Amino acid sequence: MPGGPEPPQRRPLLSVRHLSKSFGPVRAVDDVSLDVYPQEIVGIVGDNAAGKSTFLRLLTGYHQPDGGEIFYRGRPVRISSPRTSRRELGIEMIYQDLSLAPDLRVWENVFLGEERRRLGIFLDAGAMREATADALAKLGAPISPSELFANLSGGEQQAVAIARALLFEREIIIMDEPTAAISLGKVQEVLRLVAELRARGHTVLIVSHRLEDILQVSDRIAVFSHGKILRVVPNEGLRIEDLFRMMFESA
Repeated sequence: MPGGPEPPQRRPLLSVRHLSKSFGPVRAVDDVSLDVYPQEIVGIVGDNAAGKSTFLRLLTGYHQPDGGEIFYRGRPVRISSPRTSRRELGIEMIYQDLSLAPDLRVWENVFLGEERRRLGIFLDAGAMREATADALAKLGAPISPSELFANLSGGEQQAVAIARALLFEREIIIMDEPTAAISLGKVQEVLRLVAELRARGHTVLIVSHRLEDILQVSDRIAVFSHGKILRVVPNEGLRIEDLFRMMFESA
């Protein structure tokens, strides 16, 4: 699946410079710099407590950095909240637990917090069901918008979360362990959806402990350790053992 554009030929979509974040005496993110280019998939790997999750939460406004800068399309930005990241910068994070409502229908989850209304008052359920069906069809996911979310498999639930990001035209989609809680039989379907996002013009950052998944879909891979990025490497001829060796190099 790798094979997106060559990053050096394009201007970064998102850049971070010398980003840092501490929690008490623990330096969770330590002087991290990274460029992310349009329409590429960047894999993020590292051992537990390497700083991956904190880094992503800085990009989505869940945490505020202690130092450093974030640039979007070349201009400095302050991501003050998840709402800012989603609505002003088009950054959507899909968490491992999905943060969706199991007791609601698929279409209700897709539009959760973003409901469409008629006359500014009445929920337009028909329009939301139709838009959800269209987004799922674009992903090639045969899921009924009226299905109860709790009835879906783990892979189908990931598809719904991805459809939500697609429908609201999030430019950068961050995925936290998208294949961790699904059956092995559904992993390839989720990875196909990740590749489909890039094909439709989106940029994807994907964190996974399943290194084989990272190698399958990523164009470049950022290796974290002890809050730092040890290196960013093109995914060309890499093997799982190569990533293991990089992950445990001394920072």
